[in-house]
Amino acid sequence: MKKLKAFLLLISVMIIVCCQSVSDGQSQNAEKNDNDPLICKTHPTLKTYVLSEDSLIFSKAIQHLKPGFIKIPDSPETSSIIISAAQFFINTPYTAHTLEIPGDEQLVVNLREMDCTTFVEYVIAFTLLTKENRTDFDRFTQLLACIRYRDGAMDGYPSRLHYFTEWLQNNTDKGILEIVSNELSDVPYNTDVFFMSSHPGSYRQLGNPQYISRIKETEKVISGFQMNYIPKNDIIKIEDQIKDGDIIAFTTNIAGLDVSHTGIAIHQNGRLHLLHASTRTNIVEISPVPLSEYLAPMGRVTGILVGRMK
Repeated sequence: MKKLKAFLLLISVMIIVCCQSVSDGQSQNAEKNDNDPLICKTHPTLKTYVLSEDSLIFSKAIQHLKPGFIKIPDSPETSSIIISAAQFFINTPYTAHTLEIPGDEQLVVNLREMDCTTFVEYVIAFTLLTKENRTDFDRFTQLLACIRYRDGAMDGYPSRLHYFTEWLQNNTDKGILEIVSNELSDVPYNTDVFFMSSHPGSYRQLGNPQYISRIKETEKVISGFQMNYIPKNDIIKIEDQIKDGDIIAFTTNIAGLDVSHTGIAIHQNGRLHLLHASTRTNIVEISPVPLSEYLAPMGRVTGILVGRMK
């Protein structure tokens, strides 16, 4: 029985390693300039880990997205760009732990394979790049770092937005998102998190005891968040209020965790589906059945949080 529990915990970590977070709560906000129209500021010392294959995929993605670039007054809806960017990655392999490289924390750009959260991050970064009418890889990495790290500043492993509730809240604070599930539901969600600090052996970087203390401080902050969630039995009632391109995160009843999976909303034949890096098929795909049916047999999933790009 103990071996079974340990195995289930390991599987949970593999599914949600992208959707958790850590911090000392002391990191300074990225410098703001009211005269700067860019949401995400430039950090010239950004350390990036990228392979030549990723650069080639980036170029292909830019060509795929070119029709959506802002060159005329009637620019395309943000949701259309999100869906286009997400569909570009269909059939890309799902792989866990792609951000965990040896040595100091670097911004990992791995477009060859991705987990549930890195898939969403790449899609949002490409969408922001398109809305800025930019095509350069350097700006893409700046946007990605802004999305992935607390207040847009990479300051070691603990500055990464590991818990997805903080990922949503911090990117809302940056002006990138809004959490629409707060308006779509009045059911409070318990954001009490402690999984990472209580299972440090599941994370290679948490061999550093200083990181664990910083994680505990951040978990305290996240546990104080006030959010509403949509219970999974209620999804079918409000699925027409969720838009294509919305970010959907699965809430979970696993002790100490907040979110177990995430993806992009897409409607097909009038029903809400999920476009995501699937742990079921190990590729980026569109769920074969509507989201409410997809979640019904998942006993560990309690409902969803929904974010929307501004």
